[in-house]
Amino acid sequence: MNYYDELIENIDKYIKENDYDQAKSLILNELNLAYVPRDIEDKLNNYLSTIKEATYALKSLTDEDINAYLKASYEKQLIACDELGKRNLRDYIDVCNNYLKSNGFKNAKALLIDSLIRQEIDYAFEYVNDSSLLAFNPSKLKVIEETDGFISAKAKLEENYMKDPSKVQMGLELLYKEALLSLPAEISEDVAEKIIAYIDEAFTK
Repeated sequence: MNYYDELIENIDKYIKENDYDQAKSLILNELNLAYVPRDIEDKLNNYLSTIKEATYALKSLTDEDINAYLKASYEKQLIACDELGKRNLRDYIDVCNNYLKSNGFKNAKALLIDSLIRQEIDYAFEYVNDSSLLAFNPSKLKVIEETDGFISAKAKLEENYMKDPSKVQMGLELLYKEALLSLPAEISEDVAEKIIAYIDEAFTK
């Protein structure tokens, strides 16, 4: 049994046991990795839809749950930030600011920043990243897909792999995740060269 077979088996097990938090933790943790094969990513997203439907009638995380999750494991931090992204973040300014200033999980912070930008929250947040303190206002930033660096890098990837759609798809997935983890800063188009080198090396092994 390979890694992905075991992952799918564990997710199935948790869902059958109605342990949706554990299943969702595994899924979100995997989707947050630098690269996930397209077929596996599709399966994981389908699982997320299944879990959403199964838990639709259940009580969502309370505000107390969210605060507790933001101080817990990496997986729970991801779940809390995912939940916050579905809510009106104008009602959670202090929660978001306190979390972004904490030593929380960088990937979860990136997910939260992305949600703040998409909701155009007009507030001066403080963000601790690798011991550096940054200030940013989400309402002044563009969503990832509209930034100049992302657009230019995307064009380079598509041009370089125009005859290989699978590599284009892989490159775009890596590009998006690179851009997400760079928030609140924008990526440079030069990141395309690094991704191309990574893909070419991966396919020559």
